[in-house]
Amino acid sequence: MQEYYDIINVVYIHDEKAWGTVDKLGAFASMVKYQKDGIDYEILLENDEFAIVDEIVFHHVEEDNG
Repeated sequence: MQEYYDIINVVYIHDEKAWGTVDKLGAFASMVKYQKDGIDYEILLENDEFAIVDEIVFHHVEEDNG
């Protein structure tokens, strides 16, 4: 049996006044995805440019078939 977790960080981007998710969290900057006015963005933001407001955790369990 294999067990793992997917974690999605929900963020609020101050300058854009928009909600998004972190694609890759870095020590000083992170890749953030968000949508504004129907356009999808994926940009590198410094970590002080957004606030993590929630964390969604998906727990996965895979059974070995052998």
